[in-house]
Amino acid sequence: MARTLHKLKAKQVEALGVGRHSDGGGLYLDRDEQGRSRWLFLWKRDGRRREMGLGSAAKGGVSLADARGKADKAREVIKAGGDPISVRNAVPVEPVPAEPVPLQTFGKIADEYVTSLSPQWRNEKHRNQWRMTLNVYAEPLRSLPVDQITTADVKAVLDRIWLKRPETAARLRGRIERVLDAAKAAGHRQGENPARWHGHLKHLLPQRQKLQRGHHKALPFDEVAKFVAALHQREAIAALALEFLILTAARSGEVLGATWQEIDMTAAVWTLPAERMKAAEQHRVPLVPRAVEILKFVRTLHGSDAGNVAIAKLPVFPGQQGGPLSSMALAMLLRRMEVDGTIHGFRSSFRDWAGEVSPFPSNLAEMALAHLVGDATERAYRRGDSLAKRRPLMEAWAAFIEPKMGAEDAAKV
Repeated sequence: MARTLHKLKAKQVEALGVGRHSDGGGLYLDRDEQGRSRWLFLWKRDGRRREMGLGSAAKGGVSLADARGKADKAREVIKAGGDPISVRNAVPVEPVPAEPVPLQTFGKIADEYVTSLSPQWRNEKHRNQWRMTLNVYAEPLRSLPVDQITTADVKAVLDRIWLKRPETAARLRGRIERVLDAAKAAGHRQGENPARWHGHLKHLLPQRQKLQRGHHKALPFDEVAKFVAALHQREAIAALALEFLILTAARSGEVLGATWQEIDMTAAVWTLPAERMKAAEQHRVPLVPRAVEILKFVRTLHGSDAGNVAIAKLPVFPGQQGGPLSSMALAMLLRRMEVDGTIHGFRSSFRDWAGEVSPFPSNLAEMALAHLVGDATERAYRRGDSLAKRRPLMEAWAAFIEPKMGAEDAAKV
């Protein structure tokens, strides 16, 4: 290949006769006897001469400048070890359009996160609480791209309930933080978590101890007996369920979710399986005589099938629709009776009585409430649940709150 380039002149091209006329660097003007002309690029590869046409050199065809540009590109291909003809003839590959990346919104990530956590939750109520807070209270965040959520966005959501419902707001903040952490772990966002409390939102929102703690309102323990006497004047199943709840110091979900297979009438023991307990441990409740009386009466509501094993999985306190009685029924009962307290508050009434009036040790009261007592090591070595010791405690509580019943009252139950 000649070293000298650009030997030809544009005006000269038109006047050249038959033959091949070199412009240098492998570029030639080829004109035949009929006056037809074309541009050629010649080079050697593996000892063999190769030839590639670059287009017509006739007027209106490929100009000298364009031919030189094509020759330059061919030389670059050769220098890189390629074949100019193969490169020229290659079918251009159309770029495959990238699949649109689905928008990762807070709502989408939150829903996926709740679904992933569901298997580890023991009851539907907890799952529904997560869904409700992330759907209702965090609604302004749901449509936002998860990688664009800022501290201002999170604070605006919390500000709406931080003073009114501090406990709910605190749970909501923690759940938002966990959703955003999950989004970061999945590669959907970067940087610090705008819902973080320590070193962040702690300096922007009032601290929890300065707010109303949101404890459940409780009836003073010395007023519970009067309330139970008033319950005896009501025939609704909700009244019996609520009295049973007070006698056992149990949570509403534990009472309303109770089935007959958990009840041992002979031993007067109610055994709640671990999956129904907040502490995820089996809990046995000693049933005082009045609690057994309530159960015997409720059992008769099943009619002639009362002794059939088919009722084992039926709710102890049935609702009107055939399923378990709803917590709303208990709440409405309290409202109608104009009680300044909550259902859960009766557990506090029991605990206050046990601590201030009864002679029983505090650890028995805590065990009656199904609270974890002692550290992990102590609990590991404790084999029993002090059921025999807790029975006198619950009998003393029943004696304290249950009005003396005459024959007429007993006949109603």
